[in-house]
Amino acid sequence: MGERTKAQLRHDELLALVPDGAARIFVKTEKGKKKYKERTELADTDEILTNKDGNPIVMKGKPGRKQLVELGPDNDVIKEILKRKLEEMSVDDILRLAREDPESPDVLQQVIVGLGEEAASIRFERSEAERTGKETSGISVRRINALKAVGDVWLKRKEQLALKGVDLDSSAFKSVFHHIVVTMKESMTETGVRGEAIEAVFAKFSEIVETPEWESEVKNLIQGIRR
Repeated sequence: MGERTKAQLRHDELLALVPDGAARIFVKTEKGKKKYKERTELADTDEILTNKDGNPIVMKGKPGRKQLVELGPDNDVIKEILKRKLEEMSVDDILRLAREDPESPDVLQQVIVGLGEEAASIRFERSEAERTGKETSGISVRRINALKAVGDVWLKRKEQLALKGVDLDSSAFKSVFHHIVVTMKESMTETGVRGEAIEAVFAKFSEIVETPEWESEVKNLIQGIRR
């Protein structure tokens, strides 16, 4: 009984040292598990753990990731600038395409245009610097880097176009292919080919075009034409 009284007094003593604003207190439960608990959740058997100074270890604020505070613009001028920035972003072709269809090949095309515009702007900046007798070496380096970026993206775009073939699974291709098959059947009928012969021919035809080998051969033919 005496030991329990000492433990309880120690518990109350440490509890009194918990600073205001502490959300949770670090304890060791009766089962030996260490965890943070709110003051109202503490049990008499919980041992309040302390730091090297003998003070209770506490957690200030709510557990979990600290929430970010969203700060507004400092004044009306900055507010107007941010408004104009958002308006510019809303009409930017590259950003719009990247959001709507990130896999679209047109994204790279717009990147090339954007880099080209920046390279042209740097060229004008260099011309103005030359006209006023200012140093232009730094500007030239920036333009060289911009032109290199244009070339790199252009090569990727060219590779993209070379690899892009006809999508055999697309609805457009299937519609065209179906129209060709129907036209072939009508031509055979009009030239007097018997119905059972037509069915036999197209049964074999369907068997061939559904094989992976046929699809692979078609893709190779398309890529060969595009080169």
